[in-house]
Amino acid sequence: MHEGAIAESIVDILKRVKAESSIDKVTKVRLKIGIMSGVMVDALLFALEALRTEESIIKETEFEVIETQVKAKCNLCGKIYSYNDSTDIVMLCESCGMPLDIVEGKEMEIIDIEGD
Repeated sequence: MHEGAIAESIVDILKRVKAESSIDKVTKVRLKIGIMSGVMVDALLFALEALRTEESIIKETEFEVIETQVKAKCNLCGKIYSYNDSTDIVMLCESCGMPLDIVEGKEMEIIDIEGD
């Protein structure tokens, strides 16, 4: 389960941000996770919840997850496609038959961190 390792990395980043800034505690963290990132959101939130007892920095932190859908762009004609479910993805342009590049939906990033 790599979500545990991701949760630990998030905590490490929060510790670094706290050390480099004037905040005493982290109150909210917003995460952006694409549906094709390979991250199971429920498992990640569970791992973060489990770390609360070990890591005082996240003891009272609210974690908000924004899941991004998949957007793909045609390399030839530039048409953009949106997919709400990773099982619906077709990697060829319906207009010209060329391969599509995924431009959104694979990300896993911290959008912002709030603290007191």
